[in-house]
Amino acid sequence: MAYIVRVDDKEFKVELKKEGKDYKVLINGLEKNVGFVAGGERRLSFVVDNKPFDVVFESDGRVTVADQGYSVEIFDEQIQKLIKVGPEKKHKKEFVLKALMPGLIIRVEVKEGEEVVEGQGLLVIEAMKMQNELKAPGKGVVKKIFIKEGQTVNSGDTLLVVDRY
Repeated sequence: MAYIVRVDDKEFKVELKKEGKDYKVLINGLEKNVGFVAGGERRLSFVVDNKPFDVVFESDGRVTVADQGYSVEIFDEQIQKLIKVGPEKKHKKEFVLKALMPGLIIRVEVKEGEEVVEGQGLLVIEAMKMQNELKAPGKGVVKKIFIKEGQTVNSGDTLLVVDRY
């Protein structure tokens, strides 16, 4: 399973492979051995290549490691690829948002006929136990919505169409 992890303004590709009770973690291709030690309500302790680390999840969404605070966002790699598809299609008149993998529609944030701007949230989908907000790739009008909240979708299903300006 691969994730894109954004720490402050740096982005890393992280792949997890479970091996017994521990994990092999590839961070941008560099392999690390990670053992889970203990966990609490907002704290995790683990060992990375024989070095202990404590991670505290702050109430403001930041993460503290060794008294240093970081802003951390984690995205499923497949969902991130789907989000990045948008800007490449800016030259097209119509943007068709399709499900990259099976999932559950948690929230539809727009209505048909509504004007949207670049970066505006269109919908929230849960796939592989992660919720991801899919955003508009540019200005336009929501032409057609094919899904509703609570609906399950399959890979390749058309979710909505935006006529671009």
